[in-house]
Amino acid sequence: MLARLFQPDPVLDVDTREWIRAVFAWVDRQPAADRPFDPPTLVQPIREHFPGEADSPHGMAEQVFASVRRHAGLEQRAARLAEPGGLAPQPVIALGAASTGGERIFHYDPQLIGNRQALVGTFAQELAAWWVEGIREPAPAAEGNADAIAELVATRMGFGIFLANTAFRVRVNGCGACKGPSADRDADLGRDELAWALALFCRDHGIAPARARAHLESPLRTTFRKAWRYTGSREGREERPAATA
Repeated sequence: MLARLFQPDPVLDVDTREWIRAVFAWVDRQPAADRPFDPPTLVQPIREHFPGEADSPHGMAEQVFASVRRHAGLEQRAARLAEPGGLAPQPVIALGAASTGGERIFHYDPQLIGNRQALVGTFAQELAAWWVEGIREPAPAAEGNADAIAELVATRMGFGIFLANTAFRVRVNGCGACKGPSADRDADLGRDELAWALALFCRDHGIAPARARAHLESPLRTTFRKAWRYTGSREGREERPAATA
């Protein structure tokens, strides 16, 4: 009984924890040739990971897109970022993709230029969804969960900091004294789920937790810390799916 009192708080329900693990295990089961993002890097909001300068908002978006593609290992695939045009209202969904003549064309909401982490998270999620399209084996519980799976795959690619920091299901507008609302990433998973997935990613790949925690927004650090402790506990290790050859 006393031993149970000192067990870390798991934060998430057991079904959600097991599903996140199952999605990561599904990614790991794919042939090495299909995982160009391995060995993964914890991508951080630092100049080293997003170098370069631009003289226009679209030029900046293109540089961010190129950096995200490079970290995801997808820079060799034919793709380009379309420049927003016209004065028509932008869609609520920040980014979409279409295929033309074998080239994937991505579109983005220019309002995201003012929220760099949301822009990175959105690009990462859409590139992860593109990767998932090429995998024959269905992801665990794939029906109706395509967006959530893309977020988890993007976390597995190394973009968990950006996804967790920008996981808002409801848009929060600025107050009258502020500059006003800015675009948010269109998220499916909540902040707790993504902070947990980020902790599991760091645990699985031997990444020091401080490297991720330093860049998380304050409310997420407690969740991340609890998830890190739990995934390293005996109970957390027992949840891991059996290794496959």
